[in-house]
Amino acid sequence: MDYRHLQAFMVLSEELHFGNAAQRLNIAQPALSQQLKALEQEVGMALFVRDKRNVALTWEGEQLVAQASIALSHFARFREHASILKQGLQGHLTLGYVGSSILEPSLARLINGYRQANPTIDITIEEHNVDTQLTRLMDDRLDVALIRSPVPKYDQLDYLDLVTRPLTVVLPAQHPLVGQARISLSALSNETFMIQEDPPGIGLGWSVLAACHRAGFIPRKIQTTRDVSVAMGLVAMGAGVTVVPETQRSVLLPEVSYCQLDDAQATTTLTLAWQRRRYRHTLKNFISYARQLTDKVN
Repeated sequence: MDYRHLQAFMVLSEELHFGNAAQRLNIAQPALSQQLKALEQEVGMALFVRDKRNVALTWEGEQLVAQASIALSHFARFREHASILKQGLQGHLTLGYVGSSILEPSLARLINGYRQANPTIDITIEEHNVDTQLTRLMDDRLDVALIRSPVPKYDQLDYLDLVTRPLTVVLPAQHPLVGQARISLSALSNETFMIQEDPPGIGLGWSVLAACHRAGFIPRKIQTTRDVSVAMGLVAMGAGVTVVPETQRSVLLPEVSYCQLDDAQATTTLTLAWQRRRYRHTLKNFISYARQLTDKVN
């Protein structure tokens, strides 16, 4: 199956417009039509319904979009790995991470230390939410994922807790509780909570809700956000409060203040996850290095 045909299929499935898709692919519309026709002939079914005005995926086409995306991703990783070998490097790792971990010193220590100890191994770092990381991990598009516990436990995955940090409350600078050494979340029960958009029972969002539950309440108003930086930005605008890893205190926003919680259980843990069946030399070496760092911290 030709890579160009799959790429044409994916781009048109996103654009649903031949002119726009051809422009993105930098080819003429007739060439795009020929590539799609060749793909449809190869799979033996129509992938699009089109007339002079509209383009739409057939039911069969909709079922194949996800698999085409995975196939293109594998092809891209093949080319990337070949390029790495051509440069004289001996291996490659793709690491996913949640955005809230980017300020975690342990992550920088892990990546920088491993690179120094293994200069012939190339590392690609990609930001994805928890769901996307786990999907890409299972589809072999990530070698290792850095996610926030609690996480769903899969039999085919192994896990290593990297670091645990206290959670911190972020308040608008003029909030009446600013200045207190420690506060209880129960004092904020009437506030709007900006909470990370994580699936039920997973990640930072669930850790925050669990802390609220221990404090004896469920937030009356919740606004989900894509990541902690957005949540903190909304707090700076006076839209409510949020709870974040203490490492976020290094973000100096003039309109917010940070307060410690009186709940010792209000913590968040960064966890590495990887597939057991892919536990070969390069990945094994990386996890071994991560274990050494974890042992030193503990």
